[in-house]
Amino acid sequence: MKKYMITLVLATVLGAFLCRAFSPATTKKKTLPSKEVDLSYWGLNDPSQIGYVSVGILHKQTGDELIVYHISRQEPVVPEPKGARGKVPHFKEGVFLVDDFCQGNVNRLGGYFSSFSKPPSVVDVTIEKSSDNIMSLAFSYIQVDSGFAGFWIQFFDSKAAPMERVYMDCSPFNFVTFSVRGEKGTEKLILRVADREWEKREDSLNIGDLEQFLPSGRVDTSWQRGWVPIQKFPGRINRKELAGVVFLAEKGEGKIFIKDIAFTKTKDAKIPKPQYDPVLHRDYHTGLWLWETEKIMGDAEATRELLQFCMKQRITDLFMQLPYQARKDSGKWEILWDRPKISSLISKLHGAGVLVHALDGDPRFALRQWHDRVISVLETVIQYNNSQVQETRFDGIRLDIEPYLLSNFAGVEKESITKQYLAILKKSKQMTACAQIELGVDIPFWYDSVNRYFEPLVEIKNRPLSEWILDIADNVGIMDYRTKAYGPDGTITHAIDEMEYAAATGKKVFVGFETSSLPDETILNFSRGEGKSTVLFKKLDGTKVVLTWIPTPNQSNDMEGTYLFQKNRIYVPSGKITFAEKKPSDLSAVKRKTAREFRKFPSFYGFAIHSYESYHPWLESGSRQIKFHDCSSLTGLVFQEH
Repeated sequence: MKKYMITLVLATVLGAFLCRAFSPATTKKKTLPSKEVDLSYWGLNDPSQIGYVSVGILHKQTGDELIVYHISRQEPVVPEPKGARGKVPHFKEGVFLVDDFCQGNVNRLGGYFSSFSKPPSVVDVTIEKSSDNIMSLAFSYIQVDSGFAGFWIQFFDSKAAPMERVYMDCSPFNFVTFSVRGEKGTEKLILRVADREWEKREDSLNIGDLEQFLPSGRVDTSWQRGWVPIQKFPGRINRKELAGVVFLAEKGEGKIFIKDIAFTKTKDAKIPKPQYDPVLHRDYHTGLWLWETEKIMGDAEATRELLQFCMKQRITDLFMQLPYQARKDSGKWEILWDRPKISSLISKLHGAGVLVHALDGDPRFALRQWHDRVISVLETVIQYNNSQVQETRFDGIRLDIEPYLLSNFAGVEKESITKQYLAILKKSKQMTACAQIELGVDIPFWYDSVNRYFEPLVEIKNRPLSEWILDIADNVGIMDYRTKAYGPDGTITHAIDEMEYAAATGKKVFVGFETSSLPDETILNFSRGEGKSTVLFKKLDGTKVVLTWIPTPNQSNDMEGTYLFQKNRIYVPSGKITFAEKKPSDLSAVKRKTAREFRKFPSFYGFAIHSYESYHPWLESGSRQIKFHDCSSLTGLVFQEH
């Protein structure tokens, strides 16, 4: 299963449904956001060769900041399939159960479920127990006149490239059926449907009010089975290429539960009972990144506060940044640190039941010219451990090298940088294995993903980078920075491939969450032609240019250079990535739901929180007001107003 990378580092989305009435506010600036770019990183010599560019605008309190994601001669094209793409699923006794919503993030057709909304309406969809203790799909909503709110269920694998997608041929069946109940019994929804063509338009067609398909003629607080005759589908729907159904909330607020959605030949068909995967019962670890170690180890009160926090929050593993100074003398790096203070802090943490991992990392460490520094740090840690008793030794070494933050990573040098990065990881593993100390590596969730054009983001020899790293490391910490568990853009989707591969190779996985404050972002794509906003390339010396984002065309009248025009935009609120403006209970809920789906994997080691410097004050402050409505980008099956 391939996944999309949608982060503040490199954000792309397939079939994004934009929240059209929800635009981010930007701080007025005297100068337009600009960035110096070396075109040689992208295999180009001159601005005249540029036909496509993708940028991100970070909406910081100090003003908008521009970052460059991609530059090329022309925009990549996604091949479209020709001919029919529908298939009748295998079914028994006249019934095909799409999903019972007891567990699992993907249904039996490879499809997801997800919510959509237009502010000020608010929605949430997840899997949880209803008040009668039955696991089901739970949809909560507050729907107001000026917005809309709903959720969709896909009948195809949206992560597959369009040429490989298979939609549902429902022609052998006569009914779509599902069980439904409301929390209040006053909930009103509209049922809609989409085929392949309507899904491409990010739209769906109306079937009718949900209540007309229920025995009581209304949503009740008790479970009812609804039966929707397929003959009620609009004539413009191709039943041989069904893409999914949409539930759209009417005015008001409420919460409904859906179970056992299935296609049947007869109305009295018996729906199969759910089957659960075996569960591994065990204790999970909780990791915590700590960066400002030097401030802690030199302060008795700060040390006491850290120890109390770790015990209260049941932290089992501390990823502690090494507090050292590096000095190069006669071609060799010398690593200087305060050994007595380090050994004292480790001893106290061990006394509190916390394992201590020596953490270090810098994007430059991926490059060959910096490898000797990494090796010197590892040698210093290993020598230190060899000179200590067990209670003052490090329990592991952790590398947080993020090569994608290098300015030349995304271009033509990506493969070279990636190979250099793997080389230092292999050398690190050789050293830690000889010293009998565990090696951990932190990675983003998108190392096994594809972009919006279904091109692999990072792979070597047709294998995703995540697999190469898992082959080397003893454990990985996935920076799975999302604030929802379920759906195509949730924590479960983004970590499932790594979890499966780690289980097959005997490795361990921490699933990481973010609590640091991050800016909202707008992703903008530009090409030649016409558009609402523009980017301007102004040539400097050699292959260097200055790229400037011009929000409105009338601002560019007196500026010279090469112009490209905006084709689309994707708004990425920080609330979908970090819990900084959410409540501790929100994080607990996502952890619980993620663990419920991953507990069957022996590779699931636990969670990790980034970082002590943000997590500690965030918990102390208690609940916070949500800064932005989480209007997540969606894939397909969206109701649009015309």
